[in-house]
Amino acid sequence: MSNVTIRKLQKEDLENGFLHTLDSLRQASNTDKKIIEKTFEKINSNQDQIIIVALIEGKVVGATTLLIETKFIHNGGRVGHIEDVVVDKEHQKKKIGEKMITYLLRHAKEQGCYKTILDCTDNVKPFYEKLGFKHNANALRFDHV
Repeated sequence: MSNVTIRKLQKEDLENGFLHTLDSLRQASNTDKKIIEKTFEKINSNQDQIIIVALIEGKVVGATTLLIETKFIHNGGRVGHIEDVVVDKEHQKKKIGEKMITYLLRHAKEQGCYKTILDCTDNVKPFYEKLGFKHNANALRFDHV
């Protein structure tokens, strides 16, 4: 397997496989370019949100997001929320997801998070449990559409 590089999303990644990779979660590559650029700028300016990407031979093949929430409880403690973990279908089963999650967990700890949480479906639960996550509660969702 080629070497995998994990780093923060950069603007040039938008046209270098990032949006195509997100298509594995939900169609993103056909989103208007102005919306994509505006979204990138908004996320990039938020110190409590980071998107990281996995690259092989310079092309984005994976991505995930960490949001950091500051709490009034736990003495102003911080909680990491992992969202939108995705690896391009052609590159799954190569430990790329594991490398991205490990990177984000380290980043969350460096940012003072006392815990990091995520929601997932039952079929990927063993993947996260292998990385040290434990079942804690039930997730519920309300759609505003």
